[in-house]
Amino acid sequence: MESTALSTRALDLLLLLRGSEPEGLGRADQVSYQIETAILMGILTEGDRLPTESVLAAELGISPITLRQSLAALRTKGLIETSRGRSGGSVIRGQIDLTDSQLQRKLRDASTESLRDLGDLGAAISSMSARLAAGRADAQNVAHLEDLVQRHRDTKDERARRRVDSRFHVAVSVAAQSSRLTSASLQLEAELMTLWWSHPAQADSQDVLEGQHTAILEAIRARDADAASAAAELHSRTETEYLIAQHLRLTMESDENA
Repeated sequence: MESTALSTRALDLLLLLRGSEPEGLGRADQVSYQIETAILMGILTEGDRLPTESVLAAELGISPITLRQSLAALRTKGLIETSRGRSGGSVIRGQIDLTDSQLQRKLRDASTESLRDLGDLGAAISSMSARLAAGRADAQNVAHLEDLVQRHRDTKDERARRRVDSRFHVAVSVAAQSSRLTSASLQLEAELMTLWWSHPAQADSQDVLEGQHTAILEAIRARDADAASAAAELHSRTETEYLIAQHLRLTMESDENA
């Protein structure tokens, strides 16, 4: 696969992921975590070429030596490939797919209270982002949301569909023209992406999510802040209730097998 230069939008989102990493990591590991999370969320995809080491190190606020340590760790995991020379650089060569057992274990071990807290935060971020986007989104923002709505509709693989849904949430925050809301949305979605989303849902659930995406998009396009806010909050809470239902199912299955 040929490589393509990393878009400004993708680089901006990568930089806003700083702060999402677990506590206690050294700076090199923090940067590796940022890039891995961006790959997991679909912000960075196979074939994306990272900026030169000097440029990327400057953007991340780290030394070139620290960046090289991070890139070496990513190469060891098979996530990037680096070539030297005038046209060299690092290119994304892998996708992170956590196993079903890893995802299930984390969701099962979470508490219902913590999941509701995540849901409350998500609803607040989504609602305010959509409200602001209705007044601030430009034509490029709306076109990007339209593309994501269509991609979610056309995608059949559940994991890939989840990544598109995550990108849609983040794109609404980007359309709100608020870097703080976008950063908060990114960090929340990064955490949600490590929970279990692949259990087959009811047959009409896909239609429900598609309808909610469309309602958010149309309200933003119509500059209807109240409708955009309400539609975004409903979408966020629908997904939270689905997660909690899966958590309870996994907990019951674990108790029955004990």
